[in-house]
Amino acid sequence: MRRLRALLCCGVLAIGATNSPAAQRDAIAARETETRTIKIIAINYDPILRAHGGVRLREFMKWNEPRPMTTNLMRYLRETSGGFARYQLVEWIDVDAFPVKRDGFRYDETSFLAMWKDRDKAHQPDSVSYAAIFKEHNLAERVRKENIQEVWLWGAPYFGTDEYAMKIPGDQTFYPTENPWFYRPYDIPDCGRTVWVMGFNYEVGEDNALHSFGHRVEGILSLTVGRGVWDHKKTPDNIWNRFTRQAADFPDDAQVGNVHGGPNAKGGYDYAQTNFVMSAAADWFNYPRLTGAKKLLNCEAWGGPAYHLNYMKWWLDHLPKATGVTDGFYNNWWRYVVDYDRAVKKLPPPGGKLEKAKVAMY
Repeated sequence: MRRLRALLCCGVLAIGATNSPAAQRDAIAARETETRTIKIIAINYDPILRAHGGVRLREFMKWNEPRPMTTNLMRYLRETSGGFARYQLVEWIDVDAFPVKRDGFRYDETSFLAMWKDRDKAHQPDSVSYAAIFKEHNLAERVRKENIQEVWLWGAPYFGTDEYAMKIPGDQTFYPTENPWFYRPYDIPDCGRTVWVMGFNYEVGEDNALHSFGHRVEGILSLTVGRGVWDHKKTPDNIWNRFTRQAADFPDDAQVGNVHGGPNAKGGYDYAQTNFVMSAAADWFNYPRLTGAKKLLNCEAWGGPAYHLNYMKWWLDHLPKATGVTDGFYNNWWRYVVDYDRAVKKLPPPGGKLEKAKVAMY
């Protein structure tokens, strides 16, 4: 009983089959050894408030500094991808302006601060004009000529950026979907290659930025490994659906969980949940040779006090990243997350047919 209590306090307890040292060595040897360099341009919208002493909005509001957060995010993604995703910051651009919205509206210093005191004054529709941002910074040409794969936008609340946006050439996806949140092209121009635009908020911390990246992962894996569906009732046996199982819905088969909560979550954003459940999360390090082994775990499996941030790193780290192919999909799911064009060109998703997405965030 003392031994059981000790293990429970640590947050995990192995139940069922355990891997032999030889099997563990095989799993490590099967990890992806290739790497990808992902070139990004970071654009920080942080206007100078000339009526308030000439300080930047972020400084005036006492919000977070985005540059060190950017450095940390690149490191987190390299680490959780097993070294596969190596982000390279090509240029950092500080912009002394509020971004223009899709309908042409643009806050100024007075209107933004007035809105901040009374959120009912927030302009609607809120969506930023990605097209205007791309035009202002000549991003389409830079994507083509400099092999820029991603644009990371930093800004304040109500600047209108989505957590992530992406543009696939021709808006052509391999599987139809009924969920508009998977593919979010908005008004991003067609650059002849897939480009990602992350929308990060410097009011909040790295946990929310990594959370946004996690939703990107959910979207692209739903469009590929999930074959356009992320619904436990419609495709319960799909391997992507299985990866995201939680004990709340699958009390006997919790796996890793999703961005909004781990295997033991009782609701959304429940990252510090102390309740223990049986989970096969650790078994995903063996993918595709899953053993079915489960462990008791709770929030201490990823640890605190930064439970949200640590959970996001824990969740991303559990994404399969082995070599080889299973059922027509790469065993390294990070290929779809950060190297989509090359992945689907070399290995077109099975049974898929390129067609313009009819349901998307246009």
